[in-house]
Amino acid sequence: MENFGVRIRELRKERGITSYEMAERLGISRNTLTNWERGEKEPHAIEILVEMAKVLQVPLENLLAGKNSDGIENNPVIRSLNDRVTRLEQVCRKFFK
Repeated sequence: MENFGVRIRELRKERGITSYEMAERLGISRNTLTNWERGEKEPHAIEILVEMAKVLQVPLENLLAGKNSDGIENNPVIRSLNDRVTRLEQVCRKFFK
């Protein structure tokens, strides 16, 4: 299975984007990006993931699932994001009935 951090680094390098430039475009520190690329941490803000997909010129789903043969629905990052969206929808339904 392809590692998310490795995928970020490979896509960034394929597009000729330095780590400094990528971090600046995402509004994060270079150390944060390095931690992501090493697989030590993962981004958790959907806004960062959306912007990262734009910068790397790939659909968000492909960025998250990559070449994983298990598919998008089995990707742990996507499952976590889907869980967050479901909880947010539940909270919104309570307030906007």
